[in-house]
Amino acid sequence: MYQITKDLQEPRLLKIQSISDDRGLLVPFTDDIDHDLFHRAYIVEDYGRGIIRGLHYHKQEIKVFTIGSGAAKFITMKLPEELADRNDEAEIKDYIAKNPDAVKAWVLSSRHHGVLIVPAFYANGWVSLEDHTVLFSLSNLRFEKAKDDDIRINPYIIGEEKWQTIGR
Repeated sequence: MYQITKDLQEPRLLKIQSISDDRGLLVPFTDDIDHDLFHRAYIVEDYGRGIIRGLHYHKQEIKVFTIGSGAAKFITMKLPEELADRNDEAEIKDYIAKNPDAVKAWVLSSRHHGVLIVPAFYANGWVSLEDHTVLFSLSNLRFEKAKDDDIRINPYIIGEEKWQTIGR
């Protein structure tokens, strides 16, 4: 049966196999997803490294992300609905300080294929780590409905360092 259904309660990263031969590669990134769940597919390309998209909070929308080219660092943030509705920066910062596990980082790359699933009631965003990063996404909502389910949260509310790549 499918690993990804409407019942998913927290973000999950699925590692996926790419199939390659002398022609190139094939990445079957929807095999573990209930296809009845999704009603929209879209592509986003960032022309430069360091472009931040998000944070976007959704009460209904479920998103699936994979990278077609380049690499990106994703941030997910579990946030109670009432905090997202008020979207008060001081209140959200206080919540994050008291609940540091609410914010998680994930890295996806076209060289190490994976699929990130973000359920409803999570804010999500990503920063491109390479020039010309191309993201493929699926959503359970069509664009017009998703627009009405989008609460924009200041991406730096979690701290600027969360978006950076730090040398180790």
